[in-house]
Amino acid sequence: MKVIVTGASGFVGHRVVKELLRRGVKTCAVARHPVEFPDSLVVDNYFDTPSGDVLIHLAENPNRAQVNEIGSAYLSEAGALANSLVSKGYQRIVFASSAVVYGDKDKRLHKPMDPVLATDVYSQSKLECEMLFDKNNGVIARISNLYGVGMSTENVFSKIIQQVRCAGEVKVWNDKPIRDFLWVDDAVDALVEMALGRAKGIYNVASGRAVSIGELIDAALLSSGVDKQYTRTLTKSADAYSAIFLDISDTFDSFGWAPKMKLEDGIKRLLNNEMRIQ
Repeated sequence: MKVIVTGASGFVGHRVVKELLRRGVKTCAVARHPVEFPDSLVVDNYFDTPSGDVLIHLAENPNRAQVNEIGSAYLSEAGALANSLVSKGYQRIVFASSAVVYGDKDKRLHKPMDPVLATDVYSQSKLECEMLFDKNNGVIARISNLYGVGMSTENVFSKIIQQVRCAGEVKVWNDKPIRDFLWVDDAVDALVEMALGRAKGIYNVASGRAVSIGELIDAALLSSGVDKQYTRTLTKSADAYSAIFLDISDTFDSFGWAPKMKLEDGIKRLLNNEMRIQ
């Protein structure tokens, strides 16, 4: 069996390829930038992705703001790429979608068969690709907010960690939103299990524990051991309710997968990693 991984130079893709190779799986890493893996392929366009037995498709822009700014052109390109990949005849396609497709106004624990909605170009693109892949040997992974060593500096988790380490206060737009934060290596394990498993359909990939941004700040401060007199500054109104709660029981039942990293332990690892770099 040969597994093809698009986006193999990215935050998640690089780790997915490493884990597949560690398990002895024949893997082709496809990326737009050179990677150190054997049997890798550098492409100018992911339309040139080779065929294989299983595809793990990670080559999409993870920056929601950028995608929304690009607009309808992004929808067209993502849809065309998805159709091109389906035409290559993979026996199984694992697609990295997002939990944002549930919206953020419901207080319920979301299961994969719950209603979804497109609130912007990013979520619309995810849903359109989900629909196509689900009909063509697809396994859809609706992934929650990922964090880990090497993550983008342009997200709230990174900004909190940076400020806890270096500033006298923590500034966030709003400390009320509730999100599920998942350690990246746990997500990688889920994607690999989905690629090598038999079940198909739609699954949540999350920690199963949602916390508010305020609770995330408190956990980071506690883990760092810094002075509790740090001040917290909000730069946006906190009136609107915003939360995403995810049920991962179906993912465990189908693939035997469950997250291993506790949020507090992940925070400590990030803090320790950055301290060593300095």
